[in-house]
Amino acid sequence: EQAVTNNTPATPDNTPPVISTALVTGNRMVITYTEASNLDGTALAGNAGFTVRSLRGADITVTGAVVDATAKTVTLTLSRAVARDEVVVLKYAKPASDPMVQDAAG
Repeated sequence: EQAVTNNTPATPDNTPPVISTALVTGNRMVITYTEASNLDGTALAGNAGFTVRSLRGADITVTGAVVDATAKTVTLTLSRAVARDEVVVLKYAKPASDPMVQDAAG
């Protein structure tokens, strides 16, 4: 017999990750999430449900998304650099199936 430590939380994590900040540098956008636990580090595909558009009307395509689970960030690669004074709008639509942005609890 061996004693086992049970680290299962008393209540399940039913709170989805929420975007806290988004910062654009050139053709990269780093999105930071407020989340008690780490994000799921599963590799995201394509635009991963994210769209970015410029208020100037110029197209911006999300060409990739990478999760840093412990930093609680998703870094988007954009089809072009965003100008210093350009305003962009970020939207996320949860994909119908995995992979998607989610916390470690799913």
